[in-house]
Order: sequence, then structure tokens, then C-alpha cells
Amino acid sequence: MSTDLEFRYEPEVQEVVERARTLVPLLREHSARSEQDRKLADESVEALRSAGFFRMSVPRAYGGDQFSLRTQAAALAELGRGCASAGWLVAITGAAETLANLIPEKGAKEIFGPSPDVFVCANGGHHSATATQVDGGYRVTGTFPTISGVEIGDWMILPFIPLVADGEPTGELISLAAPPKEGVVHHTWNVAGMLGTGSHNVEFDGLFVPESRSIDHPIDPELGPLNLPKLETFAAVAHRTIAALVGASHGALDTVRAMLDKGKPLGDTIYESSLDSPLVRQWLAEATHDVDTAYHYLLASADMFDAASAEGGMSRGERTRARLHMTSALQSARQAMAKLLDLGGTSGFASSNPLQRFWRDLETGSHHIHFNRLVSWEDYSRSLLGIDPAVSVIH
Repeated sequence: MSTDLEFRYEPEVQEVVERARTLVPLLREHSARSEQDRKLADESVEALRSAGFFRMSVPRAYGGDQFSLRTQAAALAELGRGCASAGWLVAITGAAETLANLIPEKGAKEIFGPSPDVFVCANGGHHSATATQVDGGYRVTGTFPTISGVEIGDWMILPFIPLVADGEPTGELISLAAPPKEGVVHHTWNVAGMLGTGSHNVEFDGLFVPESRSIDHPIDPELGPLNLPKLETFAAVAHRTIAALVGASHGALDTVRAMLDKGKPLGDTIYESSLDSPLVRQWLAEATHDVDTAYHYLLASADMFDAASAEGGMSRGERTRARLHMTSALQSARQAMAKLLDLGGTSGFASSNPLQRFWRDLETGSHHIHFNRLVSWEDYSRSLLGIDPAVSVIH
């Protein structure tokens, strides 16, 4: 029996979703090795690149697809259904959109000109690096932590680096784009889940970056750093990664449904098959509905961001509402997972069973600081009541 949840997408969206769906078996096949190696398997990387998923957010001006967020979210959920780490990394390369929009045209052509199928990773701005200005560009030194996909990255955004002169801060900030392979990767990604993302630290020591691959951030005394991505841009990047996690709950549903359809017994009961139990059937229905609900919240928030993109901006109220929808998508996915673990029983925790990987990936990924439910609810309530300032500084 099929475990597919039926979603009606526009034909152009459906084509991308179907393309992603064809990769699900391959991504599942290599997910255990990706986790073991703490790096996405080469076969998965090549399949994603060849199928065009690294170019989804690259502007058309540079040969990319520049898909709507709804299209990307639907495809990313499908990829996450195969391997949450793979879906997460494709979501991360959505940083290409920000890079292309802010970097000088000469630098953008250097990055995307040879091919739009490049993997762009990024640091969120928390790092120890500094930069000095030299003839023709900058030299950057320091460590950038937890860079998802650093070992498969073609380019990396090094954001908000303080400039120093003679060892003293100048008060200026810049962002740079550089190949992560020119740094030293420290294999620090030792966590419970999402191991396949290979979110290791990378260190640069005096790396030269030409001015063509730099972004200046002038400092306004009242407004602070300027020439930054819009707040909704940060939220859209977070939205992409949530799509991969919603997909993980769908992958767990696939796994449990297959176990039940094969006649998984309900031990120490009168039922030879778990599906003979009315309560097991209800639990399965509730878990399926929770996954369905997660998709609805995910797509609703994607539509809000797409509308904001068309209109050129988003109000605080719209942004906090969209972010809460994103949080609710994750909450529904986690509710589904809890029921699926009950249905899967002890065998679902066997190292050979993909259910335990989907569970660990979802729990690890959903606890990212950008998805903090407490902050989402507080910001939404403050927005409703007109209380300043917002709690979150990036959403």
C-alpha cells in the first residue's frame, strides 16, 4: 500500500516534486554511510547536483531556477523523506540566493558563471574571525563553526567579519565569499542526529579574498550594520531547513507503515498483526494526520513568504505569523514521530532500522536555535499586542 499523502501542486511544482521523489530510494540507501562518515555520501551529492537541486534558489540571471519557496519546500520535504541530512544540505545551499543578490556582479559571475550547480554553505555570523584590508582585497583569519556541508561546499559565505588594522578593530564589518576547501576542516560534528550534514568547523589562516567577492556593511550610528539581507530572507532560509525535517517525519511514516503492512505483531496480545487492533489503526491515522498537518503549515508559510517577495517586503505581524506556522509544522512533525515510535516498538530502535535515524535527525534538527518555540510564541504575542521591541533579532 502507498503511504503517499496526496497534495495538489501546480504542474510546474509537481514536476520538481516528482524529480525529488525519484531520488528518495538512493538517498535512503546511502543515509547510513552518510551518518557514519559524518559527510553526505558522494553518490547522494552527485545525484542531487545532477538532478539540479543545488540550483533551485540561484537567480535565473546566473542560470539558476529561482524557484518559489513553495516549490522549494515541496521538493525539500521529499528529499528529507529519503534522508534528512540530504534535504537539510539542499536547503542550506539556498544561501546562494542571498550571496548572488548582495555580492558585486564580478564576484557573482566568478561563483555562478562556470555553473549554477554549485553548493553554497554559510556561517550564521557567530565566529572568531577577523579580516585585514590588503591590496586588491582582504585577508581573513579565524574559525567558523558548524558549517553544514563544508566538505562538499564549492563556496562559503563568511559573514559579518570585523575589520582590524594594526591589531585594533576599525568598527567596520564585511562579508566574504571563499572556497571552504582553502581552509582546514576540523571534524567536530559529534552529535546525536543530522550527522550526514557534516557540520564541521573550518579555519582560515590569512586567506586572501579579492574585493570582488566582498560585501561591505557600513555602520549607521542608529540603525547599526547596513546592506544586510532582509529579515524575511533569514526566515526563508530557516523555512527551507524545516521542510527537510517535515520530510523526515514523512520518511518515518513510510517506514512504520511498511512494518505494519508486513504484519508486524502486537506482542503479548490477542492480535497476530498490529493492524488488527482498532487502537493501532487509530494511532496510525493520527500520526498520518499529524504529518499531513505539518505539510499544511509548511506550505502555508511558504505562500506567505512568496507573497512578501512579490510585494517587496513583510510586516512584523506577517513575519511573526509565518514563523509561528513554521514552528507549528515542526511541532506537528514531532507529534507524528512520537506516535510512530510507539507503533514501531523496540525494533524501530535497531541500528539497522531507518526509523531511529529519522527520529534522531528530526529531534536534533528541530532544536536548532532558529526554531525555538518559546521565542516564536513570544514574538507573535508581542506583535499582536504592539509591544516593542521584537525578541528575535533575525526573524
